[in-house]
Amino acid sequence: MAFKNRYRLLLDSEQASQESIRITEEIVDLIEKKYQIKLNESNGASLVTHLAITIKKLCSNEKLSEIPGIGMTEALSYKEEMVFAKELAAYLEESHQIDFNRSEIAFLAIHLRNISQYLERKEEEIIN
Repeated sequence: MAFKNRYRLLLDSEQASQESIRITEEIVDLIEKKYQIKLNESNGASLVTHLAITIKKLCSNEKLSEIPGIGMTEALSYKEEMVFAKELAAYLEESHQIDFNRSEIAFLAIHLRNISQYLERKEEEIIN
C-alpha cells in the first residue's frame, strides 16, 4: 500500500478513520484505473489526505469549508477533471451514501488536474 505511513499518521492524529481510509482506497483504485497510473507520495499525497479527512468529516456530519470563488473558477476550467470528479462523487453517493457537495467536487477536480499535469510532465520527459 503506497500510502501506509500517511494513513497511519492520519489515524494516529484522528483526522481520518478506518472507514474513511477504506473508502479513500476505493477512490484511489478508480483514479489509478482511469489514469493508468500508480499513485504514490509524489503524485497523490495531497489527494489521499484530502479524501480521507473529508470523508471522515462527511460521515460524522461535520460542516465543511466552501471553496473560494477563485478556486471554483479554476476547477470549472478543468472540464475533463470535473466530469471525472462528478463520476467519483456519484460513486460515493451510490456506494456509501456520502454526498460530496459542489465545493468538494471542485476540490477533487483540482487534485485530479494535478495528477493530469504530473502525467503530462512524465510524457514530456519521455519525448525529450
